Amino acid sequence: MTRSKKIENFPYGIIDDIEAKSIPSGSASNSLNWTTEGDKVALRRGMKLIGTELTGSGKVTGIHTGRKADGTDITFYSAVRKIKYYDTTTEDWIENGTNIIPLGASAEDLAFSDYHSLAGAQVWYSSPNSGLYKIMTANPGSYSDMSETTHRGYIRIKQNRIFLWNRVDDASGIYLSWIDAGNTTSVSTENIGTGDGSEKTFTNTLAFKAGGAKRTCYGISVTDSVETFSDDYNGVLTGDAGGTGTINYTTGAISITFNSAPAGAQAITADYEWEDSTDDGLADFAQSATRLAGEGEVFRQDDAGVSQTVLSYDNVEYCLHTKKAYALTITADDTNATNLVYRDKVGIPNWRAAVETGDGIYYLDNTDETEPRVRLIKYSYRSEKVLPVNKSTNLDLSDYRFNNAVMFEYGDLILLACRHKDQTYNNTLFAYDRRWKSWDRHDYWVNCFAINNGSLWTGDSISKNVWELFSGLDDDEAEIYNYWIGNLSNLGIKNLKKVKRLPIEGNIGPNQEMDIYLSYDNGAFTKVGTISGDGSYVDRSQKVYVGSMTVGTGTIGGDSGDITAYHYYKELTINSDRFEKCSIKFQATKLGWCDVSSYEFLDIRKKRRKLPIKYR
Repeated sequence: MTRSKKIENFPYGIIDDIEAKSIPSGSASNSLNWTTEGDKVALRRGMKLIGTELTGSGKVTGIHTGRKADGTDITFYSAVRKIKYYDTTTEDWIENGTNIIPLGASAEDLAFSDYHSLAGAQVWYSSPNSGLYKIMTANPGSYSDMSETTHRGYIRIKQNRIFLWNRVDDASGIYLSWIDAGNTTSVSTENIGTGDGSEKTFTNTLAFKAGGAKRTCYGISVTDSVETFSDDYNGVLTGDAGGTGTINYTTGAISITFNSAPAGAQAITADYEWEDSTDDGLADFAQSATRLAGEGEVFRQDDAGVSQTVLSYDNVEYCLHTKKAYALTITADDTNATNLVYRDKVGIPNWRAAVETGDGIYYLDNTDETEPRVRLIKYSYRSEKVLPVNKSTNLDLSDYRFNNAVMFEYGDLILLACRHKDQTYNNTLFAYDRRWKSWDRHDYWVNCFAINNGSLWTGDSISKNVWELFSGLDDDEAEIYNYWIGNLSNLGIKNLKKVKRLPIEGNIGPNQEMDIYLSYDNGAFTKVGTISGDGSYVDRSQKVYVGSMTVGTGTIGGDSGDITAYHYYKELTINSDRFEKCSIKFQATKLGWCDVSSYEFLDIRKKRRKLPIKYR
């Protein structure tokens, strides 16, 4: 009787918190740079440098994608003392100002946050030792320093106000700015030039800026009484007769080119609005002696240790500290609030070590440093209580350290960047796939995350460079060091046994090769065969198109330019000694796509039941 054991489902990912002999077939007892895709496991996609490579030591201290008024993504990043933005025309990074981060905040993590209002699309950023800054995304090369206030720290903008924490002189308080009151000043018929009958182009600086460096403008309209220009809130002024113009909302610099030259002595006038965010706005943290609704506020949480982050779930702000967590609930009219301890011994080691999602709040809990866990704050099953649920039961994280841990949501993936205990910088990326509830491990070096037009961009933990991850197959590491090791299985037969054949099926790129190894009874892995992309067992008659990048739920693309692979089916001949249990290992050795959708131990020959030879 011919016996076989076929594995054709791979939904489990890495299970290394128990012995390899106790985990199910299709799971990995150990894996690096392979991804779990349910019906198969696949070599991870590559990484691509964004912009010109920068040499020298350092790290990216923050990265964030904001939006312009028309919805266009624009990504900023910080490193040492510089803020830069990505220019899609030059495909490179351009510095905002010159070393605008103070020397005392050099290399300090920076928090970025979006804000959109009638006053324009904005990105704000701050850190405990830098300041509070505002960028109008239409003019990413300019900024307003709002640091007249002493309120600076890590920030998130929500409910039309800034939540700020981890101030240098107050590490445990949670500060709120004013709810943006929308205080604006209207300016009418400001003269910005005079026609002479021949000149079409007029440049000037709007007068509002001279009254205060923190002011920004919006809603510009310019006319010569013949042609009128309107503002698209994206920095572009368009004339109703075909003229063109630009406006810098931060500096007030304006340039207008009329379709026809304005008449001699004709006044060129501008109408606009301006605001100062330190006046009843996002940069105003003041409150009256008897506080009024909408003003600034501070909530004391002094027994919880250093404040790390403020994240929202079901209209509650969960304030996670190093020692415990508070639940802060503010009424809709801002006239009352509850500020209560949510849980003792619920803390995070770094301000980026948690992320809010539609599921709830994922966070890295290392209050027990011998057994760190990823947990999810969510409503418990059949209950109205919000409780932390363990989401990394099968994952052994004891060899990793989380002082710079970063968590991020990317499609169906929850990402955790951390470091191995033998390193001083983040060098490991764990990915939790919510579809399969599985974990995979990769060797990306990440200090911060952002999403740009659907792609995952990351700030490097050991250089001042930005990378796109899980995209394409080009990889600056040349071939990607990798392996996938399955469970230790008795193949469904308790007796000693031999195996004669090992069919393997999947898809492979034309230039890729994959080595297959077997280990018997915990012995060393021995190579038993290779699958090559140019082998005769590869069906080259029909291409398999693999999306050039993933967003957790699948692939993006499907047209030319995507990754090309071909289906393979190869049967290896095995001449094994007698064994009780065995484990399989896959290792790709070149660049290109590679996946395994099934493998089968075929023609298993049962022997007498006794100890394996190595244990006699």
